[in-house]
Amino acid sequence: MKYVACYCRVSHEEQVKYGLSVQAQKDALEKYCKENGYKYEFFMDEGISASSMKKRKALNAMLGKADVFDMILFTKLDRFSRNVLDANNMNKTLKENNCVMKAIDEDDIDTSTADGTFLFNLKVSLAQREIEKTSERINFVFANKRERGEVTSGTKKYGYDIVDKRYVINQAEAKNIINLYKEFINNNGNLKETYKYFIQHFSGKGYDAMSNYLRDTSYIGKYKLYRKDIYIDNYIPAILDNELFEKVQILRKKKTVERKKVDDLFSGLLYCSQCKNRLAKKVDYRSKNIVVRYICDNNYRFKVGLDEKRCYNNMSIKEVDIEKCLLENLSKEAAKYIEINTIKKVQQKNCDNSAKIKLVEKKLLKLKDLYIDDLIDKTEYKKDYERYSKELTELKSIPNNVIQKDFTYLSSVLNSNYLNIYQKLTKVNKKRFWISIIDKIYIKSGKIKEITFL
Repeated sequence: MKYVACYCRVSHEEQVKYGLSVQAQKDALEKYCKENGYKYEFFMDEGISASSMKKRKALNAMLGKADVFDMILFTKLDRFSRNVLDANNMNKTLKENNCVMKAIDEDDIDTSTADGTFLFNLKVSLAQREIEKTSERINFVFANKRERGEVTSGTKKYGYDIVDKRYVINQAEAKNIINLYKEFINNNGNLKETYKYFIQHFSGKGYDAMSNYLRDTSYIGKYKLYRKDIYIDNYIPAILDNELFEKVQILRKKKTVERKKVDDLFSGLLYCSQCKNRLAKKVDYRSKNIVVRYICDNNYRFKVGLDEKRCYNNMSIKEVDIEKCLLENLSKEAAKYIEINTIKKVQQKNCDNSAKIKLVEKKLLKLKDLYIDDLIDKTEYKKDYERYSKELTELKSIPNNVIQKDFTYLSSVLNSNYLNIYQKLTKVNKKRFWISIIDKIYIKSGKIKEITFL
């Protein structure tokens, strides 16, 4: 008896526009499985487009179990995929697991045959072409609307209302925007002080919203297209005069000075011990010798709508202090890490439980067969099902394929004359040295809290 996965999908647009639902697909697939004597399991994505597979949780869950199924069933190809690259990647995954695809309402979509695979690729290509042509048509319509001064989205923009399909100034919100710009100038470009003002006058808005408002060219009548460096004049009315807008832009950029690139030793290795955010590099050019520091930049960020920081680990740490601490304590810290993380041979025995998991899963399938064929009663089925399910849960909770860390390279470094060698290295090679042996360094209150090694 074949064990098949039944996949159903409908997009939000199709639900609203055509009243489609996954239930009709489910009914059709269930009927098909019963008529052919298949065992089946459903995977359903509701309200999600087929143009990409990233957001389709049910689809990805189904592909993750591809080795369990003999076949993937769906009603029509457009329910499964309309993206050529995604479709071929999925087909490759299924083939590697001896699993095929079939559309029950389209006789020519069946990847168990060469012709079916050819038609599968052809139809997916045509479907993707249709999506791209639709996108072109929509972009043309939007461009035409903008030429007539009409909005292309129902989303309200702060400072404006939409009246008769056009942007008109909301006087109360426009006053807030003008006052925000003036406040920023009064604070001499201090974002932290400006944010305190912002959350009092812009209810429910966060720090990112304030940053966007302070650089939005729409407020001087230049509408920027989303994710494009295209600006449209005479489309949206201006709230600010150019002089006020430019003063703010100059203040925003006044600290941005062209400086030479400074090589560092620890970018990418340092993490905040409190919020686990990667530390940011800060370069101080004011002293005679350039000073490199690292700090958690979540300390500068605020929670949306609140005068509360995302992280209070506000102390920076100098690069020279990190380097000194590591060189003085490397042997001790690395030896301690190796001792803690070395897995004894006894612990390694029988750590790969994937075969046992597969065996129990097969037992569950056979149990279903026995019950469906009336060879066992419901009580016996329930009892065995609970026993196997419990066993499966326990097996999956055990770490699978535990691999002992290989500390051969790290040990060889510790046993070498690395301190003398290190002093002769260039800064670039010093960084390579740290990257080759260290995974992460956690910093708390301006000090090294923990080091993990590769």
